[in-house]
This record gives sequence, C-alpha cells and structure tokens, in this order.
Amino acid sequence: MIFERINADLALKAAAIIVQAYAEPPWNEKWNLDGAATRLLELSNTPGWLGVGALEDRAIRGFAIGHPYTSASGTGLYIPEIAVLPQYQRRGIGTQLLKLLEEEARKCGFKSTWLLSQKEGGAAEYYKACGYKQDQNLRVYARSIR
Repeated sequence: MIFERINADLALKAAAIIVQAYAEPPWNEKWNLDGAATRLLELSNTPGWLGVGALEDRAIRGFAIGHPYTSASGTGLYIPEIAVLPQYQRRGIGTQLLKLLEEEARKCGFKSTWLLSQKEGGAAEYYKACGYKQDQNLRVYARSIR
C-alpha cells in the first residue's frame, strides 16, 4: 500500500469508497455514485484543500480530505471526509491516512486539525485513539429548511 498526496482527479475516483464505506455501520448512509462524486468535487475545488490516499495497484482504497478553516485562534485544517473501503478496514489504513494528512497540514502551516463525528461508539473511540478529543464547549446544531 502506498500513501501519498492525491490530486483532484484521483479524489474523484474515491466516490465508490464513500458509497461502500458509508453504507456500513455505524453510518448506514445510502450514497449514490453521483452524490459522492459531487461531494468530492466540492471538497477538491475548495481553495487550499489537501487530500491523501492509500493506493494499491494504482487504485485508491482509502482517502482523507481536509480544507482550511480560519478562526480567531488561527487557521486549522477541517477534515470533512476520511473513508476506507470496507474490505481494507481494520488494517491501520485510516490511521496512516490521518497521520499523513496531519503531516501535510503541518508542512502547509496549519496549526491544528479537527473533524466532526459521532459522539459515541466505534468512530468516536477510533478518533480518541488517534489523539483527538471531544470539545466540551461546542455542539453541532442542525435544522431542516425544507
């Protein structure tokens, strides 16, 4: 497995990973290929975005994408997507992707990385094991506008 920065073309090839990985627990989301490709196009068109991938036989098996998020404390890298094909999970690939993305962010001058995920369960435990902590002051608020 090769871990490296990816360009927008390779990021778009990761759409099938979103469809497959997010169909599994704990997410159980029903993505279609067009929606996943649109998501990756949005992210890879964001100025300053960073993407890393896990490649095997020139095919992408997992990825992590981040983009700049500036606040009063400086510019951090927000990581909206990280996914690995289900048959490649639990092999340390996601952890290596996260570490590589953090290293690339450090090289680009970002001061921190952050992400949103489930507050409990396997995903939360995974991020805690990778050194992420839940913020005690912030919560996600959402509202349907349909």
